[in-house]
Amino acid sequence: MHGIYLSVTNDSDGFRLPVNPEKVNVSRDGDGEEFKIAKLGSVNIPKDVELTVFELASFFPGQKYHFLVTEYKQPKFYIDKLNRWQKDKLPVRYIYVNGSFAINELVTIESFEYSEEYGSKDVTFTLSLKRYVDFGPKKLKVAVPNQKAVKKTAPSRQNNKSTPKTYTLIKGDSLWRVAQKYTGKGSNYPALAKLNGIKPSQYRKLPIGLKLKIPPSW
Repeated sequence: MHGIYLSVTNDSDGFRLPVNPEKVNVSRDGDGEEFKIAKLGSVNIPKDVELTVFELASFFPGQKYHFLVTEYKQPKFYIDKLNRWQKDKLPVRYIYVNGSFAINELVTIESFEYSEEYGSKDVTFTLSLKRYVDFGPKKLKVAVPNQKAVKKTAPSRQNNKSTPKTYTLIKGDSLWRVAQKYTGKGSNYPALAKLNGIKPSQYRKLPIGLKLKIPPSW
């Protein structure tokens, strides 16, 4: 069954949409620049694509319906979380699984609109999300040459075959959390998933005790 999950802070806080939207929209525009050239007309110079935009429209049910895909919670539960995440400027993990395509992206909440129709306790909403790119400053390491002359000696042969590092999942773990533990950056999780042959649809179904191979570069 299709499913849409939203969470923050390494999956420590989040939820699944109780009613799947009729469609999942993804928009990715180019940022080309147009010029006019004599005797040739208009030409377009392609540039890097803009950040991907995701649009969702559905409703938070005001009562228990038989078609809900998750445990019933009042609309206020979802509204309060989304408003708080947007106010606190938190990157949100957006996961869409079991559709014709998969989505697993960090995004920001660009807009969140909701309304209650007269005569119903259901709250309809539209959610606009934009792909988040971490742009934090990185430390620059400067190599200082050694002024002392060092006598070069031929290195002894060593066994270059090292035993690969592994990590066994415990309760509450996710690929994001393991990547954060080893690299200090959870967004490096795709390398971990690729090495272990884990598909996006399996991200939220990893069993406790699963032994993961850790990328050698970590």
